[in-house]
Amino acid sequence: MKPDDRMDAGFYGKVRTHGDFVRRGLSAGFVAQWDAWLQRGLVAARARYADNWLCRYLAMPVWCFAVRRGVIAEEAHTGVLMPGIDAVGRYFPFVIARPVDGDACVSASSWHTDAAALALSTLKPAFSLTELEASLTGLRAQLSGTASRAADSVWWSDVGEVVHHDGPFDAALFLRLLDAD
Repeated sequence: MKPDDRMDAGFYGKVRTHGDFVRRGLSAGFVAQWDAWLQRGLVAARARYADNWLCRYLAMPVWCFAVRRGVIAEEAHTGVLMPGIDAVGRYFPFVIARPVDGDACVSASSWHTDAAALALSTLKPAFSLTELEASLTGLRAQLSGTASRAADSVWWSDVGEVVHHDGPFDAALFLRLLDAD
Protein backbone atom coordinates (compact mmCIF):
# COMPACT_ATOMS: atom_id res chain seq x y z
CA MET A 1 0.00 0.00 0.00
CA LYS A 2 1.38 3.39 -0.98
CA PRO A 3 1.44 6.13 1.70
CA ASP A 4 -1.28 8.04 -0.18
CA ASP A 5 -3.51 4.94 -0.08
CA ARG A 6 -3.43 4.45 3.69
CA MET A 7 -6.68 4.46 5.61
CA ASP A 8 -7.26 7.46 7.84
CA ALA A 9 -9.88 5.40 9.67
CA GLY A 10 -10.05 1.80 10.76
CA PHE A 11 -12.66 -0.69 11.89
CA TYR A 12 -13.20 -3.47 14.39
CA GLY A 13 -16.02 -5.85 15.27
CA LYS A 14 -18.37 -8.35 13.69
CA VAL A 15 -19.64 -8.34 10.09
CA ARG A 16 -22.08 -10.75 8.47
CA THR A 17 -19.60 -12.16 5.95
CA HIS A 18 -16.95 -13.34 8.40
CA GLY A 19 -17.02 -15.89 11.21
CA ASP A 20 -14.68 -13.96 13.47
CA PHE A 21 -13.73 -10.42 14.37
CA VAL A 22 -12.45 -8.16 11.60
CA ARG A 23 -9.92 -5.43 12.26
CA ARG A 24 -8.01 -2.98 10.09
CA GLY A 25 -6.29 0.33 10.71
CA LEU A 26 -6.85 0.70 14.48
CA SER A 27 -4.12 0.45 17.09
CA ALA A 28 -3.84 -2.63 19.28
CA GLY A 29 -4.35 -0.42 22.34
CA PHE A 30 -7.57 1.05 20.98
CA VAL A 31 -8.93 -2.37 20.04
CA ALA A 32 -8.02 -3.93 23.41
CA GLN A 33 -9.77 -1.17 25.39
CA TRP A 34 -12.74 -1.07 23.02
CA ASP A 35 -13.17 -4.85 23.07
CA ALA A 36 -13.00 -5.06 26.87
CA TRP A 37 -15.59 -2.30 27.21
CA LEU A 38 -18.00 -3.89 24.76
CA GLN A 39 -17.59 -7.34 26.34
CA ARG A 40 -18.53 -5.84 29.74
CA GLY A 41 -21.44 -4.00 28.15
CA LEU A 42 -22.84 -7.10 26.47
CA VAL A 43 -22.62 -9.09 29.72
CA ALA A 44 -24.47 -6.28 31.55
CA ALA A 45 -27.12 -6.09 28.80
CA ARG A 46 -27.78 -9.82 28.98
CA ALA A 47 -28.01 -9.64 32.78
CA ARG A 48 -30.35 -6.63 32.79
CA TYR A 49 -32.65 -7.57 29.93
CA ALA A 50 -32.44 -11.40 29.89
CA ASP A 51 -34.44 -12.68 26.92
CA ASN A 52 -35.12 -9.13 25.67
CA TRP A 53 -31.47 -8.05 25.36
CA LEU A 54 -31.19 -9.04 21.70
CA CYS A 55 -34.23 -6.98 20.66
CA ARG A 56 -32.71 -3.95 22.38
CA TYR A 57 -29.29 -4.60 20.87
CA LEU A 58 -30.62 -4.93 17.32
CA ALA A 59 -32.73 -1.77 17.72
CA MET A 60 -29.78 0.30 18.98
CA PRO A 61 -29.16 3.29 16.69
CA VAL A 62 -25.88 4.01 14.99
CA TRP A 63 -23.96 6.13 17.50
CA CYS A 64 -21.43 8.77 16.48
CA PHE A 65 -18.82 9.59 19.10
CA ALA A 66 -15.91 11.81 20.04
CA VAL A 67 -13.53 10.62 22.77
CA ARG A 68 -10.77 12.61 24.44
CA ARG A 69 -7.24 11.29 24.31
CA GLY A 70 -6.32 9.00 27.17
CA VAL A 71 -9.84 7.64 27.67
CA ILE A 72 -9.75 4.72 25.23
CA ALA A 73 -6.35 5.23 23.60
CA GLU A 74 -3.41 7.61 23.62
CA GLU A 75 -5.03 9.66 20.86
CA ALA A 76 -8.44 11.28 20.76
CA HIS A 77 -10.81 9.40 18.46
CA THR A 78 -14.06 9.92 16.64
CA GLY A 79 -16.23 7.44 14.82
CA VAL A 80 -19.43 5.45 14.63
CA LEU A 81 -20.68 2.38 16.51
CA MET A 82 -23.51 0.05 15.53
CA PRO A 83 -24.82 -3.44 16.31
CA GLY A 84 -22.91 -6.13 14.44
CA ILE A 85 -23.37 -9.84 13.75
CA ASP A 86 -20.99 -12.38 12.25
CA ALA A 87 -21.53 -15.15 9.70
CA VAL A 88 -22.45 -17.73 12.35
CA GLY A 89 -24.89 -15.52 14.28
CA ARG A 90 -22.73 -14.14 17.09
CA TYR A 91 -23.49 -10.56 18.11
CA PHE A 92 -20.84 -7.92 18.77
CA PRO A 93 -20.81 -4.23 17.82
CA PHE A 94 -18.96 -2.88 14.79
CA VAL A 95 -17.00 0.38 14.95
CA ILE A 96 -15.39 2.64 12.39
CA ALA A 97 -13.04 5.10 14.08
CA ARG A 98 -10.17 7.44 13.39
CA PRO A 99 -7.72 9.31 15.55
CA VAL A 100 -8.07 13.09 15.64
CA ASP A 101 -5.48 15.74 16.35
CA GLY A 102 -5.18 17.14 19.84
CA ASP A 103 -8.15 16.97 22.15
CA ALA A 104 -10.66 18.90 20.08
CA CYS A 105 -14.31 18.03 20.37
CA VAL A 106 -15.40 16.71 17.01
CA SER A 107 -18.94 17.61 16.08
CA ALA A 108 -21.29 15.98 13.62
CA SER A 109 -19.91 16.14 10.10
CA SER A 110 -20.26 14.65 6.65
CA TRP A 111 -17.46 12.27 7.71
CA HIS A 112 -19.77 10.78 10.37
CA THR A 113 -22.64 10.50 7.89
CA ASP A 114 -20.41 8.72 5.39
CA ALA A 115 -18.85 6.48 8.07
CA ALA A 116 -22.32 5.52 9.33
CA ALA A 117 -23.39 4.59 5.80
CA LEU A 118 -20.27 2.44 5.42
CA ALA A 119 -20.93 0.76 8.77
CA LEU A 120 -24.52 0.00 7.77
CA SER A 121 -23.27 -1.46 4.48
CA THR A 122 -21.84 -4.37 6.51
CA LEU A 123 -25.42 -5.68 6.81
CA LYS A 124 -26.07 -5.83 3.05
CA PRO A 125 -26.03 -9.22 1.28
CA ALA A 126 -23.46 -7.93 -1.23
CA PHE A 127 -21.10 -6.59 1.48
CA SER A 128 -17.39 -6.89 0.75
CA LEU A 129 -14.63 -6.27 3.28
CA THR A 130 -12.31 -5.28 0.43
CA GLU A 131 -14.80 -2.65 -0.75
CA LEU A 132 -15.17 -1.36 2.81
CA GLU A 133 -11.41 -0.90 3.05
CA ALA A 134 -11.32 0.90 -0.29
CA SER A 135 -14.18 3.16 0.78
CA LEU A 136 -12.43 4.00 4.05
CA THR A 137 -9.34 4.99 2.10
CA GLY A 138 -11.50 7.53 0.27
CA LEU A 139 -13.20 8.78 3.44
CA ARG A 140 -11.01 11.80 4.11
CA ALA A 141 -13.41 14.67 4.65
CA GLN A 142 -12.29 17.18 7.22
CA LEU A 143 -13.80 16.99 10.65
CA SER A 144 -14.96 20.10 12.45
CA GLY A 145 -14.00 20.85 16.02
CA THR A 146 -14.95 23.15 18.85
CA ALA A 147 -12.87 24.53 21.69
CA SER A 148 -14.51 22.74 24.59
CA ARG A 149 -16.23 19.53 25.46
CA ALA A 150 -18.70 18.80 28.22
CA ALA A 151 -17.36 15.31 28.97
CA ASP A 152 -14.58 12.81 28.26
CA SER A 153 -16.75 11.32 25.52
CA VAL A 154 -19.79 12.58 23.67
CA TRP A 155 -22.16 10.29 21.79
CA TRP A 156 -24.93 11.34 19.41
CA SER A 157 -27.35 9.54 17.12
CA ASP A 158 -29.72 10.34 14.29
CA VAL A 159 -32.64 9.85 16.69
CA GLY A 160 -31.60 13.02 18.52
CA GLU A 161 -30.07 11.44 21.62
CA VAL A 162 -26.89 12.92 23.08
CA VAL A 163 -24.96 11.12 25.82
CA HIS A 164 -22.08 12.68 27.76
CA HIS A 165 -19.80 10.34 29.69
CA ASP A 166 -16.86 11.06 31.99
CA GLY A 167 -14.16 8.57 32.88
CA PRO A 168 -13.28 5.17 31.47
CA PHE A 169 -15.83 3.38 29.34
CA ASP A 170 -17.93 1.08 31.51
CA ALA A 171 -20.96 -1.18 31.26
CA ALA A 172 -23.21 1.69 32.38
CA LEU A 173 -22.23 3.68 29.27
CA PHE A 174 -23.05 0.74 27.00
CA LEU A 175 -26.43 0.32 28.71
CA ARG A 176 -27.18 4.04 28.19
CA LEU A 177 -26.45 3.63 24.48
CA LEU A 178 -28.60 0.51 24.36
CA ASP A 179 -31.49 2.24 26.16
CA ALA A 180 -31.75 5.17 23.74
CA ASP A 181 -35.10 5.52 22.04
